[in-house]
Amino acid sequence: MIDRRSFIADGSRAAVGGLLWDRWPALRQSLSAAAAARADVAPEVLATDEAYWGLVAQAFVVDGRYVVLNGGGQNPPVRATLEALTRGEAYAAAQPRPNNYTLLAQIEPHRQRLARHLGVTPDEVAITRNTTEGTNIVVHGITMGRGDEVVISPFESSYAALALTTRVGRDGVRVVVAETEVPPTDDAVVAAFQRAITPRTKLLICSHIADGWGFVLPIARLAEVARRAGARLLCDGALSFGAVPVDVRALGCDYYVSSLHKWLGAPLGTGVLVVRRDRIVDTWPLYGSDENVDDIRKYEDIGTRPGAPIAAIGQALDFHETIGPAQKAARLNYLLGLAIDPLAGIPGVAVYTDQQPARRTLARVTVAGWAGIALANALRDQHGLYTFGGFTDRWGGCYLSPNLFNSPEHMARFAKAIQSLAASPPR
Repeated sequence: MIDRRSFIADGSRAAVGGLLWDRWPALRQSLSAAAAARADVAPEVLATDEAYWGLVAQAFVVDGRYVVLNGGGQNPPVRATLEALTRGEAYAAAQPRPNNYTLLAQIEPHRQRLARHLGVTPDEVAITRNTTEGTNIVVHGITMGRGDEVVISPFESSYAALALTTRVGRDGVRVVVAETEVPPTDDAVVAAFQRAITPRTKLLICSHIADGWGFVLPIARLAEVARRAGARLLCDGALSFGAVPVDVRALGCDYYVSSLHKWLGAPLGTGVLVVRRDRIVDTWPLYGSDENVDDIRKYEDIGTRPGAPIAAIGQALDFHETIGPAQKAARLNYLLGLAIDPLAGIPGVAVYTDQQPARRTLARVTVAGWAGIALANALRDQHGLYTFGGFTDRWGGCYLSPNLFNSPEHMARFAKAIQSLAASPPR
């Protein structure tokens, strides 16, 4: 795993890969100095240092039209990432074939850096386009036949379940949902999977942090359940990597997928797939490849792909490493608490998030009388707060997912808006 102190002290790390532009915007030096000066501050204490986080917020590209509270959906990149992407596109356009190859060559140093963050080896890391692509690689890459089963958590309906539809229709694979209560306990989730597993179960799929809820699910325990059943475990880390420290080896899963455009703040079209070393050989790629069957790069052989987004992953990693994964997680947790703690006991308001306060980074908020879409629209149009309310389940509500460019004032504004809307539901 990356050591934050050594990264801050070693400025040469930011020059890796021979990129053709400055890797930081004008505030690079002041932000790096501020982080270095606070290297010994506990993350929970640093989380409340508004002078520091105000400087961090300046690194982001946010137009200010709304207060964006949908960090779990798609995050704006930091300025350095956006500038690198823009310059990379211009560079590639000048001499498309050789220059694009130069940019794509950055995939190798990025692979090594991502591996350190994920607690795995570089030969287990593929750079994909998003979480969905990684999920499809695994779902379609495992040999399964008619009657074989995939067990998914009840929080996978938006992504993993869709990836499985082709296998269901074409191959007769069965999808079984490990139903559990909301909010779930770790024991309940494990028990639900154990009940759902049969001798035909080939794959388990579970999110690390449940989309739209913020529940942190017991991946390490489910990995052991999968091993005992002779099955494999795919962990959807779309909402964990870049938001909280991740150690895939400790999680114990066979596959881990995430989108780098979410919490890492890399450009759209960048994601990561981790395949345990001994699973690479018998997990097929989506596309034909001339790479060796035991080479992780076979999952990246998708034809021509743009090099600029790949190269600009470096700027996102630079920023992430300067802030520090633990420091980032503590700040997100602190901000979320400022928004949801004042809502306790408000009539008609319910908050769903992880039951352990120290693990919270996002939440769902419901208000009696308000459908999710109507609630999100009212927050946007009446209070200037942008979030997501398109849930189609019986709970509805809206998504609350702050990012590092948010402030305590933004959180207080959200809490007051929810209290106001709860007091005056639509007629």
